[in-house]
Amino acid sequence: MPAAHGEDLASPAGEGWRLECARAKAWTPRSRATRTSPEHPGTAVRWDGSLFEVVSLSRAAGGSVIYVLEPWADSHTIRRLEEYSEESEAAGRADRMDQARRALRRRVLLVLSPLAGHLPASVQERWEREYDVSAAFLTIASAVPLLLYGAMCALFLTILGFTGATFGIPVRWEILGLYFLVESGVRIGPAWSGSQPSGSLLGSAAYGVWLRASGRSGAGARP
Repeated sequence: MPAAHGEDLASPAGEGWRLECARAKAWTPRSRATRTSPEHPGTAVRWDGSLFEVVSLSRAAGGSVIYVLEPWADSHTIRRLEEYSEESEAAGRADRMDQARRALRRRVLLVLSPLAGHLPASVQERWEREYDVSAAFLTIASAVPLLLYGAMCALFLTILGFTGATFGIPVRWEILGLYFLVESGVRIGPAWSGSQPSGSLLGSAAYGVWLRASGRSGAGARP
């Protein structure tokens, strides 16, 4: 009797074996012949040195997946061969853990996008490749709040120019707001029209300081 691997459970089933798995595998069952299409064998599985065909797939009440495997018929052509072993199961677990980690980091990036989008474009582009988070979205999410703040500052300065009333608010903050207005507008334009991300001056400077403090190289990091 071939041994089940990982968390799977194996038991005899007619001429083959019934394999109950907590998670689905990348195996497809046999496709029966119809009036318009011939029969197609299921996935070929090498299990403890023997070759089997996945003939059926079903789901148990508890959510586990049940495969029935029978010895591979010599008349069939192997189109796809899967290994079933401790090594393949360990690789599958590692892949699931990696996917879960990437999904978690993607959610964190989306939540922190108003801050993450200030980092250099090269960092945002790397996150896009690794975690499937739009770098252009990160840029826009970080630029829009400062754009709105800058617009309010521009409105305040306009009112100040006509009335001369400061309402007790230091004008220097409004001058800084004008800078944010211009920079954010410059960053949003390419990100919106051409999906070109860009970091802010302050964000890129802070990232450069962090690189030097951590001893890492910042070569190639562009705003």
